[in-house]
Amino acid sequence: MAKPARRQKSSKQAKTICFFNNKGGVGKTTLVANLAAELALNHNKKVLIIDADPQCNLSQYVLPDDDFINAYYAGDAEKGAEPETIFSVIRPLSLGKGYNTSLPIRHINQFGVDVIIGDPRLALQEDLLAQDWREAKAGGIRGLRTTLVFHNVILQARKDYDYIFFDMGPSLGAINRAILLAVDYFVVPMAIDIFSSWALKNIGEAVKLWEKDLAYGLSNSEFPSEVPSFLKSNLKFIGYVTQQHKERSRDGSARIVEAYEVISKKLPAVVKQQLGFFYPSSMNPHLGEIKHLASLAPKSQTLHQPMISVKAKGSFTVSRKQAREIYQALALRFFENLELLAAQK
Repeated sequence: MAKPARRQKSSKQAKTICFFNNKGGVGKTTLVANLAAELALNHNKKVLIIDADPQCNLSQYVLPDDDFINAYYAGDAEKGAEPETIFSVIRPLSLGKGYNTSLPIRHINQFGVDVIIGDPRLALQEDLLAQDWREAKAGGIRGLRTTLVFHNVILQARKDYDYIFFDMGPSLGAINRAILLAVDYFVVPMAIDIFSSWALKNIGEAVKLWEKDLAYGLSNSEFPSEVPSFLKSNLKFIGYVTQQHKERSRDGSARIVEAYEVISKKLPAVVKQQLGFFYPSSMNPHLGEIKHLASLAPKSQTLHQPMISVKAKGSFTVSRKQAREIYQALALRFFENLELLAAQK
């Protein structure tokens, strides 16, 4: 059984945000977990993280070892017991049972957040979401209900939180489409390389097309009264976070650093060109840069603690202080851009 979540009522509706890049290896999960911890532990915000990546890296990161074992291995399969994960949110739809009215939320003390943990079986629902998307675009009720599954999760949870974060895989598949259509905002974690820049174009073009298709489906529903309540503005871009290049001492490192600097200088213009549709021109979309903090990140993962509060001495004292400065600055820019975007509505 999932541990009872520490959930207090909030007078505001949660801002829903996904962290996404159509390229892997950009530090997405580390950013999600640590920014959420910064908001919860140092800014007194109520945060729910939903691990919607079938690789479940975030769940492995934040769950202490004993909780991880209990979550995934303690169920009695012979009696039909299932782990309480994101899979249990979508599974009823594939069985024709409608939406799950109970969310498998648990509290993570070390990070100060609540979480719906991931499940590799989520990938098995990709075909269901892809198939029903065709029906959704034509106004079919089943297709719309399936496509809006994460929107339904948000409706159930948003009164209890200030922020709901979605951690996602790097694909532009059906699962991520359903998330991007459900949330209010998105953040793009980036490596400074040509592939991350190319991925921005994919994101912008895909989201605009999907929003247009969903709007058409909703307006042409065969039974409008049975369509799930769907009231949200178009997706907005909060900004991007870059990873600092790690210089190497081997031969040729000068060329690598030079290439990094060239791409870095061009990046703001690339972001504006590809994602300018999603944010006002007065906004600075660069939320900050994540420095390489030596062995702090793997230590954080091993201890299942956020980098800002890793309980380790020695060289970790310095890198932990740097992490606190980085995530404090990120949080302030995050708040600033959200406030600006909210004023645009």
